[in-house]
Amino acid sequence: MTAPTTPMTLPPEASAPLRLEFQINGIVQGVGFRPFVYGLALRHRLTGYVLNDASGVTIGAEGSPEQLAAFGRDLRALAPPLSRIDSFDQRALPLTSDPDFNGAFHIKASQQQSAATVAISPDQGMCEACARDIANPADRHHRYPFTNCTHCGPRYSIIRRLPYDRPHTAMARFAMCPRCASAYEDPLDRRYHAQPVSCPQCGPQLCWRSSAGEALASREAALQAAAQALQAGALVAVKGMGGYHLMCDARNELTVARLRQLKRRARKPLAVMMGSLEEAQRHVTGSEAEWTLLQSQPRPITLLRKREPDQQSSDTIPLADAIAPGIPYLGVMLPYTPLHQLLLEACAMPLVATSANGRGSPILIECDAVIRELGSEIDGILDHDRPILHPCDDSLVQWAGGKRQTLRLARGYAPCTPSLKAPVSTPVLAVGAQQKNQLALAFGRQRIYSPHIGDLHSLPMQAHFEQTLATFRELYDLNPTLLVSDRHPGYLSHQWAKDYCAAEDATHLEVQHHHAHLLGVMAEHDHSGPVLGFAFDGTGLGDDGTLWGGELLIADVRGFERVAHLRPFRLIGGEAAIREPVRQLLGLLFESATPGEIGELNIAVIDQLPADRINNLHQLWRLGRNAPHTSSMGRLFDGVAALLGLIDTPDYEGEAGLLLEAAALRLTPGTAPWPLQFGITDQEDGPLLIEWAPLLAELLQRRASVEVARLAAGFIQAIGELILTLSQRFPAHPVVLGGGVFQNRVLMDQFLPRLAEAGREVLISQTLPLNDSGIAAGQLWFAIHHVAKERAKPLSPAI
Repeated sequence: MTAPTTPMTLPPEASAPLRLEFQINGIVQGVGFRPFVYGLALRHRLTGYVLNDASGVTIGAEGSPEQLAAFGRDLRALAPPLSRIDSFDQRALPLTSDPDFNGAFHIKASQQQSAATVAISPDQGMCEACARDIANPADRHHRYPFTNCTHCGPRYSIIRRLPYDRPHTAMARFAMCPRCASAYEDPLDRRYHAQPVSCPQCGPQLCWRSSAGEALASREAALQAAAQALQAGALVAVKGMGGYHLMCDARNELTVARLRQLKRRARKPLAVMMGSLEEAQRHVTGSEAEWTLLQSQPRPITLLRKREPDQQSSDTIPLADAIAPGIPYLGVMLPYTPLHQLLLEACAMPLVATSANGRGSPILIECDAVIRELGSEIDGILDHDRPILHPCDDSLVQWAGGKRQTLRLARGYAPCTPSLKAPVSTPVLAVGAQQKNQLALAFGRQRIYSPHIGDLHSLPMQAHFEQTLATFRELYDLNPTLLVSDRHPGYLSHQWAKDYCAAEDATHLEVQHHHAHLLGVMAEHDHSGPVLGFAFDGTGLGDDGTLWGGELLIADVRGFERVAHLRPFRLIGGEAAIREPVRQLLGLLFESATPGEIGELNIAVIDQLPADRINNLHQLWRLGRNAPHTSSMGRLFDGVAALLGLIDTPDYEGEAGLLLEAAALRLTPGTAPWPLQFGITDQEDGPLLIEWAPLLAELLQRRASVEVARLAAGFIQAIGELILTLSQRFPAHPVVLGGGVFQNRVLMDQFLPRLAEAGREVLISQTLPLNDSGIAAGQLWFAIHHVAKERAKPLSPAI
C-alpha cells in the first residue's frame, strides 16, 4: 500500500548535489523505520524516497555531500528502539532525470521480491504510549484491547509473507476506518504502517463464550464477564497474542488443582501474571537487574525468589501453594498486551497464566481446538477474532551468576535473527534436538533461530515442528541444501533430516550433542575456538555409543577432544531410569555393593521396593540389558536427590535439580555446606575420570547425622569446585559452559565470580538457551564453518 505524502519543495543548496542509495538490512520492517527515515530526510532537507522490499529497506536520497553524510550518521545512531541494523551499504546514483527525485521526499509502495532476507521482528509487548492511550478516556483507543503502534504489538504471530505489510498479515480482512487509515498513512504518526493498527470502530473485538463455544457477550461486556468468572473461581481460556492461556485465580487452591488435573501436571511450576511491578514485589523478591528484566518490553516470564510468609505484608493474600510446590522460585510476568492489562485490572488479583494445551501438544491458537480439546474441563473462553497464524509461547528467563539466562526463547525474543559477518554460500538448516526443540537457519548473511517448539515425543509436536519449519521456508522462499542434526538416530529431528536429504539430494551433517551445546554458546559470541568446554546435562549420544552428559571437551568449530568425563555408571532400564530416579541411585550403588548390602543402608526410596524387584534390577545391571552406561552429571543429580529423599517420581524434567537447589537455599545463614568433593583419576591413555564414588560414600555416611540442606549445598558446591579445579588443569583456553545443569542458580552464583577472580575468560549463554533449545544454534554454527571450510583449504578434523 502506498503512503501518500505531501510534496515539500526544498530550497537549493550551495554545494553541488549528490545522489545516494542506501540498502539497510536487519530488523527494519514493522518497527517504524520508514517514518523514521522520512522524518530524518525532512530534517536534513533531502529529496528522494524510502521503501520496504524483501531485503529490508532501500533509500534513495539527494542533497549536498554534507547533508547526506549527516543523514547517514543519524540513520545508524538514531534508529527506532525495536530496529536492528545488520548491514548498511550505500552507493552513488547518477544524477539523471528521475520522478522519484522531484523536489520532495516520499514513501514508496513496498516491493515483493522472490528472495526475502529481511529479519522478522518478534511479537512485542505493549509500549508505554499505548498503555497511556488505553487508560485515557479522551483517546479513541480508550480500553481497546488491541491497541498497538509501530513500537509494540504482534509481528511474527500474524505475518503471512514478506515484506511485512498489512495485506500480508492476519489483519488483511479488517478494513481501517478513516481515522485509523489517516494515522496509518501519516509518516509523522507513531501508528504509520503499524500493520495491526485498529480501533474499536474497525478492528478485532472480544467475545465471551461458553465452554461449548456459544457467544454470550462481546466487547467490554465480554471482558467484564471473563473477569467476574475468574473472580468466582472459574477456569478460563484466554486468547492472547501467540496462543490461548489457561487462566485462573492464582490464590485459589481448588481452581489451581483443577488446572493441574486438566494439564496432567502434578507439580510442574505454573507462571503467574501480575497486574503491576508493585503487586509482583508483594509476592517475590528480586534485584534491580531482575526487576528491569521483568519490566522489559519482551515481558518474559522471569523466575524470581518467592517471599517467605513472614516477609509478606498482612494485607497480601498468599498465592496457592500448588502453583510451584517445593521450589523457591516463582515464574512471574507482567501484562504484555492491552487485553491482559485490562483483564488484570478488572480482576484485581494475580492470575495463573499457562499455555492452553494438553501434555504433549503445542499451544492452541484456534477456538475450535480449545472447545474440542479442553471444552469439557473449562468454564469459559475469552475469545477474539484476530487470527493467530503462528503459535508462540511465552519466553522464560532468570538471573544467574550475574547474567541473564534464557531458558525458553519465544515471544518477545524470537524469531531471533543475528546476522553473520560473512555470507554462507548455501542455505543451511539445523533441526535441533529431541527435547526442547528449536530450529536454526542460515542463508546469505542471515541467521534465524525459531521460537521454542518443544519436545518431539508426540505426533502433535512433530506436526508443530514441521509447521514451524514450513513457515520459515515459505517466508524466505528457502530450500536448504545442507542439513545438520544430532547424531542420535532415534531423534525425530535426525530422522526428518535424513529423509529430507535423501528426497532432495541435500547434504546431511551430524554433530555430537555435547559439542553442539558448546558451539551454541560460541555462536552467541561469534567465537570459533578453541575453548575449554564443560557440557553438563541429562544425556546425549556419545561418540563411543554410551550416553554422555558430564563432559570436558577442548573444542572448536571443527571438532573436539574429550579430556575428562564423569566415571560412567549404568542407567537401569534406559529411559525408564529417567522416570524413576531410584534406578539411577541403584545404578550408582551396584558399582560397589550387592543388593543385600544396599538393603542394610536404610535408604527410604529403595526400602519401599520389594526385594525381588531390587534383585531383578540388579540382574539387568549385571547383564547390561537395557542398562546403558552414562557419564551424565544430570543423572547424578537425580541419584543424589533420590538418596537424600527429595524425589521419588519426577513430574517434569529437571525437577530433581530444582529440589536440590531448593534444599541448598534452606541452609541456615552462616552455616557452611558439608565438604564434599569429586575425585579425579589420571588415565595413561584416555581422558581424566571424574570420580563420583568418594562423594557418594560421604553422602551415605553423613545423611543420617547432617541436615539435608548442608548436604545438598555441599553437592552443588562440589560441582563448582570440580569446574575450578579442571579449569586450572587446562589454563590455555576460554571456558565455555553449556547444558541444562548450568541453569542451577546456586551453582552459577557460587563459582562464576571465582572464575572471574582467577582471570579466566568465560563464555556463557544469555540470549540463547543453554539447555537443549540451544542445540540447533550449535549445529548451525558447525555447519556454517563446514561450508566455509569447503570453500577454503582443508582444516584438521579435530583439535
